[in-house]
Amino acid sequence: MPSHPNFKIDLAPNLTLTEMEGKWVLFSKHTGDFFGLNESAGIFLNILIQNDFLTSLKLARKEFDAPEEVLERDFLELIHSLESQKLLKKLPL
Repeated sequence: MPSHPNFKIDLAPNLTLTEMEGKWVLFSKHTGDFFGLNESAGIFLNILIQNDFLTSLKLARKEFDAPEEVLERDFLELIHSLESQKLLKKLPL
């Protein structure tokens, strides 16, 4: 059972997530900068953009062969990292 409060995310303005040639990137339309993501981070972020965190965890369990606690920890670390770089922000529900 997830231990974190539920939330949604919002990507920074002019930032898009895209898959290019099998690689996931965050692309800034404003600066032209690319931020590369590994495959699991890209897949999860793609799910999270469309859903809240708890729903995204459930959907991610279908994609990844890992315990929910491990996914929760890894994805919260990803979100914190992107948030600290001002690439996204968490929105409470």
